[in-house]
Amino acid sequence: MRFVPVRSLDDIYWYSFNDEPIATGNPYIAPRLSDPAFLLPDESPDALWHLFAHTWKGVEHYTSTSGLEWKREHTVFFRAHSPFIYKEGSIYYMLFELHSRSFRRRGENTVSSRIMLSSSSDLALWSEPRKIIDSSSIAASSWRGGIRRISRPQLIQWEGRYRLYFGAGETRMYDTGEKTAARLMYAESYYLEGPYEIMPEPVIVTDPESRYRNLASGSVKIIPCSDAVAAVSCTRYYDRENRKSRSVMLLSQSEDGLSFRDECVMQMTPEQGWASGYITSCDLRYKENEETWYCYYSADGYPDSKLPIRRESLGLLLGKKR
Repeated sequence: MRFVPVRSLDDIYWYSFNDEPIATGNPYIAPRLSDPAFLLPDESPDALWHLFAHTWKGVEHYTSTSGLEWKREHTVFFRAHSPFIYKEGSIYYMLFELHSRSFRRRGENTVSSRIMLSSSSDLALWSEPRKIIDSSSIAASSWRGGIRRISRPQLIQWEGRYRLYFGAGETRMYDTGEKTAARLMYAESYYLEGPYEIMPEPVIVTDPESRYRNLASGSVKIIPCSDAVAAVSCTRYYDRENRKSRSVMLLSQSEDGLSFRDECVMQMTPEQGWASGYITSCDLRYKENEETWYCYYSADGYPDSKLPIRRESLGLLLGKKR
């Protein structure tokens, strides 16, 4: 993948490809399809589009000839969450989260949360995953005395080192109970497989004084550029007019990947429809031959039925210069 200048994200017009989701999970078996990570045809070994996302079963693999209609291939890793694909040479690396809950006594639970790494040469067969970092060794992985949780890993190269960004801490929305990340942290290593040194200070954090991050920083997608770093945060904030929690996709930029300034809102949560709950995660890539940004995102909402099941599906935003 060739990195483009960060200014290529300036003055972009973002619009939905379709009013309906482009991919959904099974409404009865796996109703929540979350956290997409995708590769363009020129990045893949077979000139197809590849997309990975998770359900409650684990990480699922999808392929497409157009990037618009997707065929499910198989479950890659059971019980895995939040996949991320990093390519180096001819090898693809998948980072993902594993977490397990153990109940000690009524009303108390603990969570062990780990970032795992696996590799593949064809995106179909993957090596045995190995642990990279563990929440039990990170004090800041707890938010306000809550459970220790790390999530949504992603990897970039920065100044001769590997920088691993990840969500840290778990916070619940006061009105819906939906969970998301409270802060974004990072670790660095000279080697892709580690060991990683955890940096103590967060990069992006929940801020009560912020307009769009006053409830949670949420999922953050890091976008390496040729001259800087961009980020898209799926934040949570209090909507004073409607008196409820809502989300936005918020675009930020940084010269060092540590201090980000907010630039614009890419997408608001719609009032109605399949994505009227929260925008939960996203992945962006620039398709050079079309001069278009592709942004696949996951969002949730209650279905038009009497079943009390919150559905989560994948949608597509396209971005072009105005």
